[in-house]
Amino acid sequence: HEVISNLITNSIKFTPINGEITIKSKINQNYYHISVKDNGIGFTKEEENKIFTQFGKIERYGKGFDVIIGGSGLGLYISKRIIEEHEGQIWMKSRGRNKGSIFTFTIPIITI
Repeated sequence: HEVISNLITNSIKFTPINGEITIKSKINQNYYHISVKDNGIGFTKEEENKIFTQFGKIERYGKGFDVIIGGSGLGLYISKRIIEEHEGQIWMKSRGRNKGSIFTFTIPIITI
């Protein structure tokens, strides 16, 4: 719940008004795959290295973003830790600034 909530909140914060956010889920082999895609600010290769770090933040640019959005820079760091504690993986993709992003995570299906 915490991870999905954080990814959706980030997409809302960094996607312009009337932007698009898509949430997908599927089961593949023994894993749940969940992704959150947006057409927001995206990020560069250089910024990709700091996104999942503690206090990692990127600057907002373009698409009418001229105000500072609050945040601790801990959300994605904590999300990564949660996913890894559940033996999953989390990653992101972006084609660059102002080209949106996709955050995806997988966690194993646990059967009781």
